[in-house]
Amino acid sequence: MASSSSNNVNEIKEERNELRKKVEASQDPISMSEPQSLLKKKTRAIIGCMVETQKRGRNRINLLTALINDIIDGIREMEGQAKLMEIQEQASSDED
Repeated sequence: MASSSSNNVNEIKEERNELRKKVEASQDPISMSEPQSLLKKKTRAIIGCMVETQKRGRNRINLLTALINDIIDGIREMEGQAKLMEIQEQASSDED
């Protein structure tokens, strides 16, 4: 079970890292875009869409990071419970 969860964590980390690269790469066109005369309105609208897409990407990165942390915490909790069960079983067998 732990290896399955570890694989899931690794897949989510890969997805998060790829998304992070895309979001960071999208910053350059946004920063370099200067509205020009006739295209000013359209350029602003395009930049607005790019900024919104970037915000959504960052939010998704945050969600993926939180998911990774929750999975890791769950694995640790399950391992702790398994150790506790082993100790309880050993204690009950020692009593017999």
